[in-house]
Amino acid sequence: MEGELSIEVEDGGMNNSIAEEVKKDEGGPLPEVSEDERDSEEEIWRGRRERMNNALAASAGGQDPAKTYKYARKLARVIRGGGNVDEFLSKIDDLNDPLLRDIDWSAVLNSRLECNESLLHVAASAGKDDLLRLLLEYVGDFLITTQDNWGDTPLHRVARSAGSTGAAEMLIRRARDLPNVEDKSLLLRTKNKCGDTALHKAVRRGCANLVRYLLSEDLEPVYWKNASKKSPLYLALLINDSAIHEALFSLSLEPSRIEGLPPILGAVVHQRHDLFALILKKNMKLAAMTDSNGGNIFHLAAHLNRAWVFQFLQPETEYLTLEQDMNGDLPVHIASKMGYFEHIKKLEKVSRCPNGQGQTVLHVAAKYGRAFVVRYLLSDPKLVLLLNLADHDGNTALHLAVMYSQPAALIHLVRTDGIDLSVFNHRGLYAVDIARRRLAMGYEIRHHLAYLALLCSLAGKGPFKSPELFLVRAEARDEELSVVRSLESMPDRDIVKDYINSRMVVATLVTTVTFAAGFAVPGGFNSLDKASKDERGMATMLDNRMFQAFAICNTIAMFCSMTVVVNLIWAQVVDVNVAVAAFERTTLPLKIALPAMSTAFLTGVTLTVGKLPWLANTIFYLGLVFLLIISVAKLLGDPLFFHIRRRPLRRLTFWLILAYIYLWRVETYIYDENDAEDNRREEKTFASPPVDVAGESRTDDSAKAKCEDALHPPSH
Repeated sequence: MEGELSIEVEDGGMNNSIAEEVKKDEGGPLPEVSEDERDSEEEIWRGRRERMNNALAASAGGQDPAKTYKYARKLARVIRGGGNVDEFLSKIDDLNDPLLRDIDWSAVLNSRLECNESLLHVAASAGKDDLLRLLLEYVGDFLITTQDNWGDTPLHRVARSAGSTGAAEMLIRRARDLPNVEDKSLLLRTKNKCGDTALHKAVRRGCANLVRYLLSEDLEPVYWKNASKKSPLYLALLINDSAIHEALFSLSLEPSRIEGLPPILGAVVHQRHDLFALILKKNMKLAAMTDSNGGNIFHLAAHLNRAWVFQFLQPETEYLTLEQDMNGDLPVHIASKMGYFEHIKKLEKVSRCPNGQGQTVLHVAAKYGRAFVVRYLLSDPKLVLLLNLADHDGNTALHLAVMYSQPAALIHLVRTDGIDLSVFNHRGLYAVDIARRRLAMGYEIRHHLAYLALLCSLAGKGPFKSPELFLVRAEARDEELSVVRSLESMPDRDIVKDYINSRMVVATLVTTVTFAAGFAVPGGFNSLDKASKDERGMATMLDNRMFQAFAICNTIAMFCSMTVVVNLIWAQVVDVNVAVAAFERTTLPLKIALPAMSTAFLTGVTLTVGKLPWLANTIFYLGLVFLLIISVAKLLGDPLFFHIRRRPLRRLTFWLILAYIYLWRVETYIYDENDAEDNRREEKTFASPPVDVAGESRTDDSAKAKCEDALHPPSH
């Protein structure tokens, strides 16, 4: 049989070396083994082989698969239960048992158990080297490299269970003696379903002796990555075992052959200061490894804010700070992009170097809106020279800050002495031209803020045109006559008339509504027969501050809309140019009238439902939200609002915004004060007090007395 043929092959000088490895794993110096002890051990193994041979010789062929699987599980339980070789043999060598005589033990030893594992897998997992040695002499060759459902071979099981080097040596030697196998390192290089070799498993389990032995047998797997893109070198970063670190990183390795994640970058990610220093000490070539984007250790440190990495910035590693990644960025540009200006200080020697796009650290900081970095760079006399430098596209830091709408960085740039606003890029565009185009593309608030920052910097400087611009962009010559061209391209009178009529309808409706609201105020007026002489015809809520806000807003809306109506009436009887000018003058009053009318409506409705607090609160705060939307839509939605260049008009606009904000704050405060005041003035919240069934007023005697005194004052 196949098992019997392997007996003589395995019987040789290997046993002594295996015993030595097993004792070596147990620690301590190896004791001297006498010839008598060695002969005694050999005698024991001869007896074990004889017992196994007798069982195999007495077994019958053609065994039932179910019965074979049953007894294989029994043997597996013996191994998992901690049984030794003698207990294992006692299960199969009882020749007097009639039930055991009909069992094909060769089939049992070569059968597969749960999860497609063999008895070799079980013995390797249990760390039973003697049982593993016995099984290796009697199982078929195909089981040496067989894999279970997870792809693990018996050698994987030895490494996973932190087995001895003796067990690994037995498996590796038996695998190398397999016939018809060209690759003698097949067992060492076999990967499981997760892409792990036995070396991956040994490193992960922290078996230093086993790692050293596997490396001595085959060095190739140390370069290989698993399914997680981690080589044994990278896995060593995840454990705290200096012996394994020394064994792996003391090797003379070629960085170009290491697959997966670079171990030196893993030390940066996991903040392994000790391993980082060890790698630089043992193999400086590993420090030059890069990730898939071409970034080295200083690129990664600048991105992750690992300040301790820059302590290793030595003459041997300074060249790494000059290397570009695939985006063309140096480590100093990554630090500027992330906003870590303290790293820029440490990379001061290369802080003026451009990246692949010709951009300096100031360009990058302005592009990504890193205001603190921009302020730091502009405060450094050596780096402020970068202020007006252009990249490969002719853009300065000011151009990029406007192009990517970064108002925070833009403010520091325009406030710096020496900023040149008249620089145009290779497309012939000034920074203000880019801001104007960005504003036309969308209505995001940061676009408006960037444009306003530029306008503030241009205030009082007047327009600028470089003569060279006419050569770069010939159409710029026509921009000098833009005003004349705009007058020549005035729309037809009929189109202007349609615009005027549309606005006239809106303004007239606002005038009509506000005029009517002025004489139909919330709460009505005091009646002639129920009020004193001084209060006749007065509004019942005159002392209410919410009512006062209603009256003010209604008046503002009335006169603003009336101003629009008058201007539009006058615009219809003159020529088209004057009509357009008059039409534009009605924009601001109408923008004021609409929010004012909305505010008057909000305060009026809130007053009328004041007796029901939850409804009044709901209407008031809901109205504030919509009023804010209307105000923003009217004031900030129109790009022309940001085209105001004259300082007085710009200040007036800011004051109008502040006035609105103050109005909302006052109204909120007024409404909180109204609840207590309304309780004291409850009798004045209606035009006339309620009457009872008899028609008499339900006021108290004191109220009647006061009313009679007011109507018939006493004579003196």
